[in-house]
Amino acid sequence: MMTPKKLLLFIGLGWSMMTFAQPSYLPSVRNFIAYDSPVIAFTHCILADVIALKAMPDQTVIVRNGKIAAIGEARNVPVPKEAQVIDCTGKSLLPGLVLMHEHMYYPAISVNPGYVHYKQLPVTFPKLYLACGATMIRTAGSVEPYSDLDLKRDIDLGKIAGPSMDVTAPYLEGKGSFAPQMHELSGPEEAKAFVNFWADEGATSFKAYNMLDKATLKAAIDAAHARGLKVTGHLCSITYREATDLGIDQLEHGFFAATDFIPGKKENQCISAADPLAGADPDGPAVKDLIQHLISHKVILTSTLAVLEGLAPSDTVYRPEVLDAMAPDTREMFLKYYSHSRRAQGNKTLEKDMRMEKMFSDAGGLLTVGTDPTGNGSVLAGYGSQRAIELLVREGFTPIEAIRIATYNGAKALGMEDRIGSIQVGRRADLVLVDGDISADIANIRRVQFVFKQGVGFDSRKLFENVKGQVGKF
Repeated sequence: MMTPKKLLLFIGLGWSMMTFAQPSYLPSVRNFIAYDSPVIAFTHCILADVIALKAMPDQTVIVRNGKIAAIGEARNVPVPKEAQVIDCTGKSLLPGLVLMHEHMYYPAISVNPGYVHYKQLPVTFPKLYLACGATMIRTAGSVEPYSDLDLKRDIDLGKIAGPSMDVTAPYLEGKGSFAPQMHELSGPEEAKAFVNFWADEGATSFKAYNMLDKATLKAAIDAAHARGLKVTGHLCSITYREATDLGIDQLEHGFFAATDFIPGKKENQCISAADPLAGADPDGPAVKDLIQHLISHKVILTSTLAVLEGLAPSDTVYRPEVLDAMAPDTREMFLKYYSHSRRAQGNKTLEKDMRMEKMFSDAGGLLTVGTDPTGNGSVLAGYGSQRAIELLVREGFTPIEAIRIATYNGAKALGMEDRIGSIQVGRRADLVLVDGDISADIANIRRVQFVFKQGVGFDSRKLFENVKGQVGKF
């Protein structure tokens, strides 16, 4: 029998169980809404076709009742008389971003060596994600799971402005965790019980962490798969090859967290290395063989370049909007402490990881992208999300390829590509209107004007302004 709480969570889940329902927005959320008409016509836009990997000029897109009803050249698509018309001349229309390594928490100051605490930000982070263009996120690990689950429910009900959420359960972690907010599993039996408990509570994905042993991870994977749920991992004690053989679905941070190339690593041992990829030769057989092994087992990778860039010595210039968004004490803490926590080898590690991610994608692997607003504190939800996408172009992808990674690939990883992640007739009208031609300059990703969830358009500027000076407080 379902308790009232579990019934509400079940109603809010929706991905594979139910169709998306249009919420009834509270007045506090409606303050951010600029467009809410049954029929909307986007005329003369530059359409980011992430399936054909083309920027299509002078297109018209008709949205009816929250779904895409028609697409084509402006001269060939009649605009319904009842439509609210948005002239998109000189603007790009993108699919809503589907981001795969997100959190509703941010690092707080470490008062003792080796002690890390994370602070939940359920007021500011959902708005930042939506403002940047994210209409769907996976939380990739929770430190306050009931906060995340209730936040998802309230967003789905229209009580809070934010993206749709795939809520990842608390971390699957073993003995010796650096974070006291993470439970340490005792072994395979507890892992199975842990997965089943959080699946019952409403979690829709799981994430393995640094200190698990192979037997415990295998038990967690099998339990999650039995529930039709997926497992990703930020690993250390278990190599990428071992996790692949155990049946893991996805791996986080590109190849940055791979311990396959650390000399002397023993089974189930987490070795900390200043440069975990120092022993990896992208031109050598070991790297190429690992990439093929991942692809042959359909393991997905999540790129998180923004948080890795924050740990590199080259990242010394901060976007002014990021500092302005921080609450005064958070900004002071960041400038005094976190901004100095860079690794001397960070540039080499970043460049090598970028090359290996591109090799993985070029070989046919499914690459997704996420923000990970942790690290040294320079990566905030929304702003960091945009930077992560920009860095994909530095990695070697075209702007439209980068947008595909941030939209369609994420939707495919979630098994939702038939509903979101691309601009096609019948898809949910999750759309991002950007000033400028995104195919000409990926930096235009910072010029988001309106973000549409199921055909309802939110004013990006209002969302960003609403949290200015508050991030880190709420």
